[in-house]
Amino acid sequence: MKYKAFLFDLDGTLINFDFQIFIKTYLGAASQFFIDLIPNPEIFFKELLSSTDVMEKANNPDTTALDDFLLDFCPKFEVNCDEITNRFLQFYQTGFNAIKPLITQMDGAIPLLLDIKRIYPDIKVVLATNPVYPSIAIEKRMEWGMIPQKFFDLITHAENSCFCKLNSKYWFEILEKINVNPSSSVVIGNDGLRDMGAKKHGFKTFLVENALENEDLITLDTKPDFKGTLKDFHSLLIQERI
Repeated sequence: MKYKAFLFDLDGTLINFDFQIFIKTYLGAASQFFIDLIPNPEIFFKELLSSTDVMEKANNPDTTALDDFLLDFCPKFEVNCDEITNRFLQFYQTGFNAIKPLITQMDGAIPLLLDIKRIYPDIKVVLATNPVYPSIAIEKRMEWGMIPQKFFDLITHAENSCFCKLNSKYWFEILEKINVNPSSSVVIGNDGLRDMGAKKHGFKTFLVENALENEDLITLDTKPDFKGTLKDFHSLLIQERI
């Protein structure tokens, strides 16, 4: 095996859900959880999404993605930032459970992960999900999609990542942690922008076509090396064609 690391996206890659229903359910549940602190749901929606955008574009190696979000979000409201932070934690512990019925495991995910560990036990396997959520939110989605954490050597989240996927430094932050070069790594994901963008930085890429996002944003320099379903990736792996 010529590769030393597989970097898997989560949403739309290992787990499946309707994104539009997900975001509507998420925003609705979160706004109700904050209703006493931020009474206007429309303002809450707007500022939450705005601060998430700031977090995705942040470029400070001295702050985590969570820091970047809170530094932008908290000053918008006349509420103590510690109280906002604690309320988000409480939301993810309880209110976020409204998302659970929406999530299913992507077909072929577990057989693929099992075979990677069985056939190539030395390969680093990373859950390279865009770290716009805290660890608890990612771990819950993994649990609901029946994707065990034991398969992964690293899981990126808002507390352990300084950059998000729109920043090339996100990928190199991962490589530094697992001590692997981009040319020895494959990024597997469904997002034509956030996942396939890794190709510009020397990674091999596999576009998961089950739940495509931003396919229209794929360019000549981000065209995937491989594409198909997780089962197709599994077949390539077994045949040693990847």
